[in-house]
Amino acid sequence: MTHAITRRELIAILGAGAGAAFGQRGGSPSTRPTADPIIRTLLKDLAPAELSGPTLFHEHLSIRYPLTRAMAEAQARPTPATFSDDVDLVVEETKLARQDGVVCIVDGGHPDMDRDLAALRRIANESGVHIVASGGFYMQRNYPPEVAAKSADDLADDLARDAKAQRLGAFGEIGQQGPVLTEQEKKVFTAVGKAQVKTGLPIFTHNPYTGMRAADPPVPMDAALRQLDVLEAAGANPRHVAIGHVCCLNDVTAAIPKQLAKRGVFVGFDRVGIPIVPDAQKVTTILAFMDAGYVDQLLLSSDFSNGRGLKKNGGPGIAQTVTVFGPMLTRAGVSDATLRQILVDNPRRFLAVTPKV
Repeated sequence: MTHAITRRELIAILGAGAGAAFGQRGGSPSTRPTADPIIRTLLKDLAPAELSGPTLFHEHLSIRYPLTRAMAEAQARPTPATFSDDVDLVVEETKLARQDGVVCIVDGGHPDMDRDLAALRRIANESGVHIVASGGFYMQRNYPPEVAAKSADDLADDLARDAKAQRLGAFGEIGQQGPVLTEQEKKVFTAVGKAQVKTGLPIFTHNPYTGMRAADPPVPMDAALRQLDVLEAAGANPRHVAIGHVCCLNDVTAAIPKQLAKRGVFVGFDRVGIPIVPDAQKVTTILAFMDAGYVDQLLLSSDFSNGRGLKKNGGPGIAQTVTVFGPMLTRAGVSDATLRQILVDNPRRFLAVTPKV
């Protein structure tokens, strides 16, 4: 297509009318055979085909960052407010994302980011958007005391138990705060890999790439590859791993994304709209990645976590991956069918697993 696509046209292209998606009812965990691949949302298990529109694989609808309650208390500071404290507001913004075509959102928070499962359930119930909740630990600065006290195997057992009890559908975002993984972070990555072996749930990660900005010390280009090394050593299945924030690497030839894709993982461009690297450069890198034959391993999202981006505050909203970045790819020559594959097919293939008893 050579003309600038409108929001209405994009929604029509994707076939992402959220109402159509929600006209179908998924079987419950008690009635769906365990051999069938499912996507585990907070409210019910879904057959992958039930997600007929875009899925955002890494956003935040319930989060306190960078200072959590525990951190604030430890520093004798007041607990900071966050946009997600206003659940009514998040419900309304998620409804707007549904109007923009989004049918499913994966929330990348967990307890060490003050994620509130009750709030997520309410958002799912009232917005009509499927919500996948995640488990795990973020990065060392956020870790609760038990991470230092327990072994990787013990942590993996805890993560698997929580996933079952809380209906979690993924582990993420699992990250590192500095240029290399600390020993504690390596233990967490190992635990998450082992927890995937126990549960089958997909994993998505956080990388500290700084894009166009200099860092001291600098983050190695291969940081994403080192994360994958640890996960694979723990037994994780690359087909259900997404290495995240690769879009924040200044790498227009897509050298690192290609190396990741060769090893079978999904590559996350999950900070669209965040100018660590300009979105136009992200498009250039994506085109190089797709030209190498890896379109089926690309995932897009915006890592939404800031109230300034809400539509109420004049921002692009939670669905900016679909409404802003999607049209940028179209204008760059990406076909309608390919855009649908990236926004619809790839994330549901990443999320769809066969639950393990």
